[in-house]
Formats: sequence, structure tokens, C-alpha cells
Amino acid sequence: MGGHMQQLTYIVSGTADAQRKAESAKEKLERIPHVESLLVTIAAPCEMPMEEALRMRDDVRDIFPEARILVHTCALKMADLRLDTHGIMLTFTALEASRAEFVLVDGNTSDTATKESFVRFVEARPHTKLIEFFVVGLMDQIDDLFEGFSAVDESIQVFGAFVDAGPMNAHGYIVADDAAMRLGMLAVVFHGETLQAHTVRNFGWNSLGREIIATRVDGCTVKELDNDVPLKIYERYFGIKGDGEFSADAALFPLCFEEEDGSISARVPIKIEQGSGELIFGIPMQQGTKFRLAYGDPYGILSKAAENTREMTAFSPEAILGTVCVGHYLLLGDDVVTEMTPCAGFPSSAVYVFGEVRRVGRRISTAHLNAILVGMKEDTDYVKDIELKTKRVAHLSYNRKMLAFMSHFIRVSEEELHTANQRLSQLASRDALTNLLNRREMERLLNAAVEHSQQEKTPLSVILMDIDHFKGINDTYGHDMGDKVLLTVAETISHTIRGSDAGCRWGGDEFFIILQGAPLTVAGRVGERIRRKVEGFEMPFHQHITISVGVASFDPDRDNELQLFKNADEALYQAKAAGRNAVYALGLGRINHTE
Repeated sequence: MGGHMQQLTYIVSGTADAQRKAESAKEKLERIPHVESLLVTIAAPCEMPMEEALRMRDDVRDIFPEARILVHTCALKMADLRLDTHGIMLTFTALEASRAEFVLVDGNTSDTATKESFVRFVEARPHTKLIEFFVVGLMDQIDDLFEGFSAVDESIQVFGAFVDAGPMNAHGYIVADDAAMRLGMLAVVFHGETLQAHTVRNFGWNSLGREIIATRVDGCTVKELDNDVPLKIYERYFGIKGDGEFSADAALFPLCFEEEDGSISARVPIKIEQGSGELIFGIPMQQGTKFRLAYGDPYGILSKAAENTREMTAFSPEAILGTVCVGHYLLLGDDVVTEMTPCAGFPSSAVYVFGEVRRVGRRISTAHLNAILVGMKEDTDYVKDIELKTKRVAHLSYNRKMLAFMSHFIRVSEEELHTANQRLSQLASRDALTNLLNRREMERLLNAAVEHSQQEKTPLSVILMDIDHFKGINDTYGHDMGDKVLLTVAETISHTIRGSDAGCRWGGDEFFIILQGAPLTVAGRVGERIRRKVEGFEMPFHQHITISVGVASFDPDRDNELQLFKNADEALYQAKAAGRNAVYALGLGRINHTE
């Protein structure tokens, strides 16, 4: 049986105001024929004492005795596209045919039993569509905990919030029904046969500059970046000092890295260890991670918001819940509302926090700098006619409009620089005349091919060839004609070998080919194919050119890369001794016409 979902959100100033709004919500919700589950969420500012939160919980419970009641701290709130910095947000989510249930992890634990118990809880509810996590104080073990939780069905959508506010020197808390904790986690499990959920994500930070490796890490503390004091990275590239403004300044330039699913994640330093220059992050860091500095891109955020708006409108939710990183507010200020257009026209409730939870492929992961919005509905046929009104750069304030255009300029410049570097790298590894690999690059590849063959026990063969009587061609017809001959041979090699093979101009009129995974017999046939093709070309000086070809295979028990090359050179000598215009494979002898 299907149903409908209804969500009401209010911003209140205190306990008395909250009570009045709860009474108003009760009047509206009583019109619903049946409420299977009612979730009341109270998002409180970090400075609100827990005692006041408990009193507010009790007042709400008096009005809604059957409701699941959640109170948590956060930095900012947004109710139906209204941003609030100081008040309290009450959200009433009424489900007609679905349920919202709580799973608590009270205390600093990530033992196997806890993880297995959570997975069993979800598995016992086969229509689970969404899990919302709230985390407080579990930094040291949260990755391990989420690793265990990731065993739940990967089709279940996941998001959440870290309710601590480290940069504000505020300790968060969670109140879930009768439980109150400053250390633990709450999972709100939404399940129902007709329940549907749809998630959109907005990141909005672009990578900048070179790769930086976290060379020494201890939990949430990065002790070294690129074997140096981490603070020096921020001093060098941005002039950011290790003073009282560090946290706010560095938050604008997080460290980003690529996840295994190809998406980009960020880590934001929240504190600096005075004296040592070590950086403390709000969530655990992994040693060896390859980071790049990043900058916020308002233009990119608005572009993604427009895409998310189209996507969410097509889904047509009955309610939207959201978790947004405070970094988006630091970047956009009051203009942060412009990226929330996916919520336009739908009941919505979003909190701004200092860390998020999201799914990365199958894995449930900690995250920073995301705006995650989840639409939900119980009525599968529900469609609300919404006129799309996406925000453009023009809607931003002047300063942020300038930042948006500068961010766009930086991104395009970075792309151009990357293209130029790729071109330079190619030039450094290629022969200028033939565009084959040069000798230096081939020596590197040969070393790697030999190592791979030794480790994986796979075949490896090489070909060494030169042009017969090439000096006579240069002396008789000139160097321009000699260059044409070299290009003819080079193009023949390129068109004959596989994409996984490597061909190079070894020097002068000598060419070298690496055939990874090819036994000697196959390499011999490749050499003969190249020889016949070259011989078949009619040159402008009305004379056929020929090549002599030596082939050798790698013996992992006896050879190294130097010996392999010597073997190919010996095979080439044998081909010349046989009268040139021949292919000789060391161990097989002369290769006759094939094909």
C-alpha cells in the first residue's frame, strides 16, 4: 500500500517558540489519515547547552508521544531556502506507509559485533532505501566503523553529518529519544515498500597545482607533506601563516584527492599544531594519499546546481533532507542559497556542518565540502509541476561574481597548462623526426618490461633492426631523402605493432621494438611482416629499401635488460651475415616468408 509523505520545517528562537510551532505542526499533521512514522528533528546551534536540548525534547514528546525525536548540533540551518545562523530548526517528517527507525552506537566502539549488529538490523528491513548518519566525537574509529557498515546493500542511499564543530571550539551532541551522547553515532534507517530516495551532490572545488603526498600521518594529524612541514605548503603557495586566522584561511584551499570511483573528495585542515606546523583535520587521514590543493569555484557550483535542479525536479520529491559543508558558506556567504535551487518548490530542510557522510562506490565514507541533498517520496506517482529557475552567476553578489569569473579563468588556465605539459612530456620522450619513442624513453620502458616479465612470468621479446646500406642512400641522394626513408620505416613500425607494444628510434638508422607478452615465434612473424612491408615500398629514387632484423626473447633465469639487448644485437648481426634483407631470431634461426 502506498502513501504520502509530508514535511514541515520551522525556525524558532527558543523553547517557548518551539512549543508553539510544535502545536501548529500537530494541527496540520492531524489532517493526515494515517501516520506510520513521525520523525521530529531539532537542529540546534553548537552553543545551545544539552540541558536545553533535553527540555525541548521533552516538550516535543508531550505533544507527539509516538514520535522518534532527534536533537543534534550544527553550524547553520536552511529551512525551505531560508538560511538561519542563530535559531533552532524543527523538522517534522510524517510518513504514511514507511518507517524511520534509530540505531545507536553509544561510545567509542568499532568492534565486530557492533558492525555486524547494524548490518543485520538493515538486512532485517529489506525495503530500506536510505540511511542518514549523525556522528559525534568518533574520529579515531569512524573509518573502521563505516568499513563494517559498508556491507549493507549498496543500492541503499547514504548521507549524514558530523555534528562536532572543532573550528568553533564547540563540542557537539546527539539526543535520540531517551539517549543523549557526546560520543557516538546515530543511524536513521528509512524503510518502506513504496519509499523512494534520490541523492544529488555538489562539490565545487577544483584541483590546483602539483601533486602533494601525505608522507607522515597520525590519525587526524598530518605531520609531513612531501617530507616537509605541512604549514610550509600553505605559506609557499598562498602566503597563509600559522596564526589565529589559519583555520578560516586554509578552509578556502583544502587538500583534494581522487577516490577509487573517480570522484573527488576533500580534506580540510581545522587547526594547526603551534610550533610544529603540523595540520589537524576533522576526519582521519591516510598516509601515502596523493593530494592536490584546491580552490572553490562558484561558477562550477552554480553549474552543478542547475544540473541537480533538473535531476531533482524530474524525481519530484515530497520532502528533501540535506547536509552541507560549512565550507560552502565560507565560500559563498549569503549567496549559498543560490546553490540550493534543487529544493525550490519542495519542502526542504538542510544543516550546515563540519563534515559529511557520503557513499563512494560501495564504501560509506567520511567527507568534506559536499552539499548533499536527498529527495524522498512514498507516492511513486507523485509529480509536482515546478518551473525551473536555476541561478546564474549574475545572481551572485559583486565580489563573488568576480571570484566566480576568476575561478573559471584559473580552471581554464590549469587545463591549458596541463595540455602544454603533456606536449612537453611527449616531446621529451619522442624522436623529433619519426615521432617514435626516443632511446632514453625506450631504456626506461625496457627496464619496466623486464621487471614485469620477471614478476608475472609472462613472455617478452624485442626486435632490433637497421636499414641496409643507409649511408649510401644519404651519400647518393642527400639527407632529405634519407629522412624520407627513416620516416617510411618508422611509419611501417607504427602501423604494424600493437598499441601495447613500443617502438623507438634507437639512433641513426636503428630501430628497436618491445613486444610485451609475445613469445619468440610471434615476434619473428612481426619482424618479417615489417621487413616485407618496407621492401614493398617504391621510393622516389626508384629503388627498393630493405632492412635487416634481429629478434630475441627474454629468459628471466639468465637475462637482464642489457643481455636482452645484446642478444637482439647478435641476432641482427646474423641477419646481416645471411645477406641482409632478412629476419633472424636467436634460437630459431632465419625467419622465412610468412603469410
